[in-house]
Amino acid sequence: MITVETRARALLATLNLRPATQAASGRYQRSVPVRPGVRYWATSQIRSRKDLVGIQFYGEGLAEARRLRGRLEQAGFRPRSPQTGQETFAKPVPFSTADAIDAAALRSLRRELDAILAEADLAGVSEAARTFRQFMLASPLSDQPIEPPERSAPWREID
Repeated sequence: MITVETRARALLATLNLRPATQAASGRYQRSVPVRPGVRYWATSQIRSRKDLVGIQFYGEGLAEARRLRGRLEQAGFRPRSPQTGQETFAKPVPFSTADAIDAAALRSLRRELDAILAEADLAGVSEAARTFRQFMLASPLSDQPIEPPERSAPWREID
């Protein structure tokens, strides 16, 4: 018999996330923080044949939760309240055949969450700067070290 706790741990493992200490009676599993005040969150509703996976904001991450609330809800993540003082948003993922974990749907959900978090990182950056940054990071030479040219002492005239 699979328990809610073991299934929730398996959900995090499927997403290549390391579980942190368990919450409540183990039915909610949290990942180690992915950034200050932000971690992934998982639980399962076995009778309903669906898993719930999402993101949890706590401490200094609560300000980010307020900024991202609209974007998360627009993407289908619903607010949950498993613990006070924390903002949690989760989206259901139906079980696959034979009550297995739907790994493809989970990975898609994680990509969606990662994209929302990445948008938040660029929120204060102007569109032109964001485009230039993306251009530079997409360059095949972006990870190559560049050595500055040799310059002799009097390379610039001083008045």
